[in-house]
This record gives sequence, C-alpha cells and structure tokens, in this order.
Amino acid sequence: MVALVVAATVTVILAGRVRPGGHDARGGDPPPSDSSTTSIGSSTSAPTTTTTNPPNDLLAPPPTVVPPSVDADGMAPLVRRVDTTDRVVFITIDDGNIRNPSYPDHLARLGVPFTSFLTQPMAKADPAYWKSMVERGGTIQTHTISHPNLRTVGAERMRREICEPVMTFTALFGARPTLFRPPYGNSSDAVRRVAAECGYAAVVLWTGSTNVGKLTMQDVVLKPGDIILMHYRDTLDADLDDLVARVRAEGFRIGRLEDYLRAQ
Repeated sequence: MVALVVAATVTVILAGRVRPGGHDARGGDPPPSDSSTTSIGSSTSAPTTTTTNPPNDLLAPPPTVVPPSVDADGMAPLVRRVDTTDRVVFITIDDGNIRNPSYPDHLARLGVPFTSFLTQPMAKADPAYWKSMVERGGTIQTHTISHPNLRTVGAERMRREICEPVMTFTALFGARPTLFRPPYGNSSDAVRRVAAECGYAAVVLWTGSTNVGKLTMQDVVLKPGDIILMHYRDTLDADLDDLVARVRAEGFRIGRLEDYLRAQ
C-alpha cells in the first residue's frame, strides 16, 4: 500500500465511495476520460552590502499544513486536482519528444517549479538535458515506456510500462520517481493497483491543458490546486507565457507538485 501525504485534502474516489485524503494526445488534449476522481563589521572595514534577488511573485511557498496520510485500499490515489485552499496551481510537462535549447533558459527566467512526466525512451535519449532541467527547478516523473492506452494492454505489459521506468529513471537521475501519469489520462483500478505496488504515491491527471499558446481549463477559470498539462513541443515557451499571464491575472502562484503529493 502507498500512503499519500498532502498539504491539503486530495479528494479521491475509491471503489465507488469518496475518501478524503490529502493526455495526452499528440494533438489537442481532451479531458482525462477517467471519471473516478474529483477533482489535489568593524568601523574601519569597508561597508558590506547584502544583495538578494527580488521575490518571485509566481513562486508559491511549500505547504505548511500536512494532514494524516491516507490509506488508499491498495491502489495509488488518482489525483486530478489537489484540493487545497492555497491559491496555487501546478505545471506538468509531458513526453519529452522535443528538447529545444530554449526551454531550460525560459524556465529558469520564470523561476517556477515544474514536473516533467517523461516516457522512458525520451529520458534515455538525453539524460544531460533533463538534468539541466532539474538544475532549473524541475523534477522528473514517469509516463510509461511506449505511451500506450493502458486500458487496452495485457497485465504483463501494463506492469512493465508502469514499473520499469522507476528503476531506469532512478539510475539515470539519482532520484526515485514517486508520481505516474497514464497516457491520455486513461487510468483504471488495475493501473492504480500496479502503480501502488511499484511504489508510486499517486497517479496524476490534470484539470487544464495548453495547445498552441492557449490554456484551456475544464472549469474555465483557475481554481486552487489545478494541475496544468503541457508538452515538450515547439509551442512550449508560448504555452508557459500564456499560463504565467493567467496565473498573475487571476491572483495565483505556481507550486511544486511533489510538495503536495508526497510518499510516506
């Protein structure tokens, strides 16, 4: 069983009941099709001066409230939105097919945390690039090997697609992944059970996505705890700029997803 510690309640619907706790496509992204979640000196010395960077108005502090962990009945919690009163949203970026040299610098200028959900071949293709992303505030989580619809594959392949990247990414990046995103948002009880058995704290979906520089929210406006889906595509810089504009305009900040969804 996997326990999930969150900074506020993540609403998880398990086996037909609500238990408190707490894609992607290669074109436009529909909402995840799984409906089982709700939305988580001295006087003679030269004077010394201390310089500090100005505060980043986008950066959310880590959460301060951590409620008890949740027993998820042997399945990793399925999280579409972190149910929190903090006015915070989360950036997640999928796949890794395009590794534009501009992306690390653009993210560094924004100075915000982000979570990369990478497929295994893309992670293995350029580990140095992804390590540079970590140096700029990112974290790396998993998104299967070959990006299948996990609802249509057999049990053996499902386990390999979900579990093998854990060991691969740990070896590549020196940190064990704790979050898993199923391709196309297609989760199931079987996916969640395998994810728990392989050590994931949560299966992560989303509440909004960006395409061609435009953010589309399932609920129109941003809400506390929204998880935003992006992709490593040619439009990523524009997608980030559009999200940042929305975050500022609507009075939100950007948090680190792993601070809210922590394995225990």
